[in-house]
Amino acid sequence: MKRKILLIIKVLLLLLFSFMWFLLVQAEFEMLTKPYLRAQCPVVQGSACVYFGGVILSIIALFIFALSYSIYKHFKQKKL
Repeated sequence: MKRKILLIIKVLLLLLFSFMWFLLVQAEFEMLTKPYLRAQCPVVQGSACVYFGGVILSIIALFIFALSYSIYKHFKQKKL
C-alpha cells in the first residue's frame, strides 16, 4: 500500500513538473521571439532573462528524468 501511494505521488509530481516545463518553454519561446517581453521579467532583465529561464528549465528537466527513472524502476521490479 505504501509503495502505491509513493508511486501516485511520484506520478503527480511528474505531471506537475512536466506542465511547468511546458509553460516555461512557451514563455522562453515568447521571450526569444518578442524581445520587449525580456524587460518584463521581474527577476532579471534583458538577455540574462533568457539564460535564467534556460537554467530553470534544465533543473526541472533533471527532476523529470529522475522521477521518470524512479517510476520506470518501480514498474521494472513489478514486471508488468
